[in-house]
Amino acid sequence: MARCDYCGREVALPYRCKYCGGTFCVEHHLPEEHNCPGLSKAVSPSVLEREVIRRGEEPRYTVRVTPYPVRRVFYPGEVKELLIAFLAVFLVFAYPWALTPRGALTVFVATLTAFLFHELSHKFTAQNLGYSARFTISPLGLLLTFVSSLMPIKIVMPGYVAIYAPYYNKRDSGIIAAAGPLSNILVCIVTFILSSSPLSRIVLDLNALVAFFNLIPVGELDGRKILAWNPALWAVMMGVSIALYFFL
Repeated sequence: MARCDYCGREVALPYRCKYCGGTFCVEHHLPEEHNCPGLSKAVSPSVLEREVIRRGEEPRYTVRVTPYPVRRVFYPGEVKELLIAFLAVFLVFAYPWALTPRGALTVFVATLTAFLFHELSHKFTAQNLGYSARFTISPLGLLLTFVSSLMPIKIVMPGYVAIYAPYYNKRDSGIIAAAGPLSNILVCIVTFILSSSPLSRIVLDLNALVAFFNLIPVGELDGRKILAWNPALWAVMMGVSIALYFFL
């Protein structure tokens, strides 16, 4: 059985970091969670400059090389991984709605807004703040997502948006985390206003569920990062997601 290179815990299904080559448990598989030495190579130049200026020093980075430039929208292989993850999430919620063309289209829209909008909101918000960000498939999470499409209990965790930066403060972390569930909440509100058909409930319910689940303040979920940054904002978002999921 492998051991996590960061905490030493034995893990049956370890994660391998593509940037440093180390083996890690689920709690430390993200580059920023195990002080990945590859972060210093992937960090955005604007983030380096901002941190130096914050410390009251003069920027002195004359040559900067990063394999993940901020201005690049998608990185090699990222769109493919997004499509695979999208298919996995679609299959999880396909039955029985996708047995008809109209139902399949509804599940497609629900998956598009609940999953893809959520992940891209994380990614583009991070890039807007000056970080490099890439959607990355989690092999174990993708497998569990596919398997759950055949089970009554559904699991949606095919991947995550990895942020590459050694300087990752609480405010930026909270803003990036909030962007995902906020996109789901906005989709719920727009759907509720524009349509009251039974099929539109699928879009509303799935987005409300994703928002509510991700706002739970545990582990690597968005809620923990939002709560650490701005408890009041977390409380409002959680309250709205509960109202959307349980009362609309």
